Amino acid sequence: MPRASKDLEFKANLSPTGERLRVLLVEDSRMFTSALKFRFEADLGVEVVTCSSLAEMKQAARDANHGFFVAVTDLNLPDSPHCEALDYALEIDLPTIVFTGKFDFNTRASILKKNVLDYVIKDTDRAFDEIVSAVKRIITNRNYRILVVDDTKTQRSILSAMLLAQKFEIVEAASGQQALEAIAANPDIKLVLTDYHMGDMDGYQLTRKLRRDHSDDTLRIIGISNSNDPELSASFLKAGASDFLYRPFVQEEFQCRIAQNIGILTKMEALKEALASYSDLAVPA
Repeated sequence: MPRASKDLEFKANLSPTGERLRVLLVEDSRMFTSALKFRFEADLGVEVVTCSSLAEMKQAARDANHGFFVAVTDLNLPDSPHCEALDYALEIDLPTIVFTGKFDFNTRASILKKNVLDYVIKDTDRAFDEIVSAVKRIITNRNYRILVVDDTKTQRSILSAMLLAQKFEIVEAASGQQALEAIAANPDIKLVLTDYHMGDMDGYQLTRKLRRDHSDDTLRIIGISNSNDPELSASFLKAGASDFLYRPFVQEEFQCRIAQNIGILTKMEALKEALASYSDLAVPA
């Protein structure tokens, strides 16, 4: 890896104060604890503090300045048989990813109601890769600013709250014109979520205007609507949208769509960096 890329990766794993990001790992299995601690430190370059019980977790996070960026916790521990560890993490406003071997639809519904960042099931072959990817995604999200466009304040607030929980930077706009001004004032915006029905211009028109100056590999656009018109999604995509969501949508679907679009941007940026590095290293004939 070129030196510049290594420096960027190192900076990505630092807090705003320059300290290395800390992950709180709460797991009573020694095997899982050892494997995850190694993967988090080796793959992500973060500091990992491990706990095997709710009591140890409370001890580690007792100080309001504990510095943990995210918690990864099992649902059931010897002193936490009913998700008490998860509840405690959310009680102290610590963003949490659940790593669990117990999974059914009731458990899934219960987890999602608690507004966790993500969940990973232990019984899959790729469980370790998935949990590392989930933590990496939360780290990477800090580098992305998203514009939420909706003329209804309540809807903007709901979308913004879900995105803030995922550690994104958020800008809001109450109209199409405000959205254009926000893009001009914040050129680092990488993704736009726009409602279809708005007063000054609809989401379809906004998408067309944005696509005049911003390609899909630099700005992702997701259209949203509570319309029951099945052709609306096709119209948005034809106008240049990257994706489309019909309301009402479940939170998990929303998170997956956002992650997929941000993932595409991340890969495109990595490809551009690799091509630039290759060009710098290329020897003229």
